Amino acid sequence: MAVELSSKMQEFVKEVFPAFIGTARKDGSVEQVPVWFEYRDGSFWINGGTNRGWFKHLERDPRITLLLVDPKNMWRWSQVLGRMLKWEEDPGGEHINQLSHRYLGKDYQGPRTGRIKVEIEPLRVSGAIDGSGR
Repeated sequence: MAVELSSKMQEFVKEVFPAFIGTARKDGSVEQVPVWFEYRDGSFWINGGTNRGWFKHLERDPRITLLLVDPKNMWRWSQVLGRMLKWEEDPGGEHINQLSHRYLGKDYQGPRTGRIKVEIEPLRVSGAIDGSGR
């Protein structure tokens, strides 16, 4: 069952930094990659392609972990355990372009075709977003 983010956590995820996502490979090892993300309507959203390893892992096992670390203070961090709720096409790359504006302040320069957006439901949240490291 989804958890609601605290008001402090909702403020934290409005900040602009990458999420490091962890997904489980077939052999049980973990693949971790950085991705752009956004949080809206109670879910995390990421963008990619169906050819990405992490997406193939999610199709087989929808569990995912997002590690969020403030690049200015590594002691401000959060770990979000979640699951992929759904994925859908990103026609015309509208979502990736929106993320590009969030992260870079300009239109997305890469290909906008063949992209998907993935909705992630947060199930458990932990961390130390106050910067204390505890």
